[in-house]
Amino acid sequence: MSRRRVLAVFVASLMLACSNPPEKERNQAAEAITAARVAEAGTYAADELRTAETALQQYDQAVADRDYRLALTHAIDARDAAYSAARLAASRKATAQAAAFKGFTDFETTVDLAKSRLTGAPALRPMGAAADRVRAALQRAPKVLQEARTRLAKQDFNGVVALVGPMTEAIRKDLPSPPPQPGKKGK
Repeated sequence: MSRRRVLAVFVASLMLACSNPPEKERNQAAEAITAARVAEAGTYAADELRTAETALQQYDQAVADRDYRLALTHAIDARDAAYSAARLAASRKATAQAAAFKGFTDFETTVDLAKSRLTGAPALRPMGAAADRVRAALQRAPKVLQEARTRLAKQDFNGVVALVGPMTEAIRKDLPSPPPQPGKKGK
């Protein structure tokens, strides 16, 4: 008899636990989503943020359907996905920032190299159409550098990479490679 009584108490406690929507978990999920947005998950972890937002919408639907167990599951899923989105966004933003600063520096270095090559030793000068393309790129370079600085200030790291990366490669493509130095073996 006591086993039945214990089982009845257990079942009753489960029913009571699931008789109200899990508001605490929903609030935790909503706060985690807000934190993920602040961490720029919309830019750097958009899929993960969408997953969290969708789970929170599913929570709301489960509450409307009075399925509080399912609502609890969705709230926990939303919270966990939002935490994951925030972590991923921070990591991806740091990677994008490093790439932007490297790209900016590479562009400045390439511009300086191109200037010196245009006026330097004949063996290293670009000739013909390549020289014309390099000169045209050098005319645009100050404006591109200013735009890149503006994007860096706005923390638009992906924009910096998209701006300077192709131009850096285009200039490098038109610069002749230095001739091998005597006495040095190529790899």
